[in-house]
Amino acid sequence: MKGSINAEIEKIIEKRPHLKETLRLYEKVMEFNNIVHNLWRDTISLKEPVYPSDAVDPVFEVFSSIFDVPLENLEPLKEAMKFGRIDFTRLPLNELPSFSLPYHEDELASILFLISRPYFLRLKDSFKGDDKFGEDGRCQVCNAKPSIASIDEENRRKLYCSFCGTSGYFKRIGCPVCLNADTSKLNIITVEGEKGFRIDTCDACGSYIKTIEAGLMSELSPDPADLISLPLDIIAQSKSYRRNSPNPLGMIRILNT
Repeated sequence: MKGSINAEIEKIIEKRPHLKETLRLYEKVMEFNNIVHNLWRDTISLKEPVYPSDAVDPVFEVFSSIFDVPLENLEPLKEAMKFGRIDFTRLPLNELPSFSLPYHEDELASILFLISRPYFLRLKDSFKGDDKFGEDGRCQVCNAKPSIASIDEENRRKLYCSFCGTSGYFKRIGCPVCLNADTSKLNIITVEGEKGFRIDTCDACGSYIKTIEAGLMSELSPDPADLISLPLDIIAQSKSYRRNSPNPLGMIRILNT
């Protein structure tokens, strides 16, 4: 799987060289996920809504090394995690820790997303039910709301979870965020030069999701599809619409709105 994603990234960079830096950063995200996954056998379980205290040091050391972040800068968050003050399961609900930490909100959200993602990927692997989206528009594994979707050859809509990677079909018409079905409040924005992508917005809740057409989605995995369509995030957010879950780099607000 890793090899196929890496090959996919190389093809994208060849076609879209302006995305090279973004996709190289995503390769670091994949490297972090793989290393933590390999650590899991001996040190990490899913019995707590966060990494157990004895797993925190090695996870943060790996994060510091791969993303070139000084370990001392991560110390407050690492200590909070060791003392059980972080609950990963609240992150898909867009709830950050309520106590003070010396990070900007966006920075904290991004770091927590990146550090927690191996946990959520493992959670999906261990999930006993159907890993799909429910009628409430939430991922059945981790409760996240979607930010990207696709339309398949049969005109069915599939939603994708950016936290754990779950995907599942959802009703074709309506906002998966607030469940609004009033079409007068639902809009589609297409962008010149972004063939195969569009923005679906909802004026009832002020949110948007990006939708990928079947032909293009057959060539892309969800994470790279999300990243190469960053211009759509910029356009949607410039119109004051809100993204509801992070992209693979942990970003929700692409613009400082």
